Amino acid sequence: MSTLGIIVLIIVSILIGFFINSVLYHARLGAKLEEPAPGFYAELLDGSKIGFMEWDRPPQSLLLCFVSPSCVVCRRLSPFLNELVETYPNTEMDVIIIGINGEKNEFKKWKESLNLNVRVAVDVDGISKMRYAVYSLPAVFQISSVGLIKMIHTGFRPGDDVKFENLFKERAEHFKQLQHLS
Repeated sequence: MSTLGIIVLIIVSILIGFFINSVLYHARLGAKLEEPAPGFYAELLDGSKIGFMEWDRPPQSLLLCFVSPSCVVCRRLSPFLNELVETYPNTEMDVIIIGINGEKNEFKKWKESLNLNVRVAVDVDGISKMRYAVYSLPAVFQISSVGLIKMIHTGFRPGDDVKFENLFKERAEHFKQLQHLS
């Protein structure tokens, strides 16, 4: 092997090592069940900003759903979540879809084509995706009102619709009971 070939091999090996180290580093930093949620920051489609860089106490629970406009499964999950929000309006849980791997205009068209009423934001700089270690889409994180990760879910397989609907039903029933007590 020539000297140039050896140098190229060494450089490529170093770059692969840095890439693997970066992936492992961010995977360790990602969201973990029953631990404080990483901060997130995104831009809503109207240009306003949304998110919490540090969790003090969010106003209510959040369901963050990371999607991409080219993800077929995301195109099935997003309208389903939108339907759950409309069916169960009193859950005290805010649903925010955060778009990654796309431009804001793509997500505007995507939202319109799916006829979504839930808020859609774009992770403009990719920081939220890294903080949550999102490597598979769709990725859904339920965050409690005290800022703890209560659920981490990826994909949308058969039976997942029941899991999500039960989450919304249980929350709606819980807050219905709280209203009757007060």
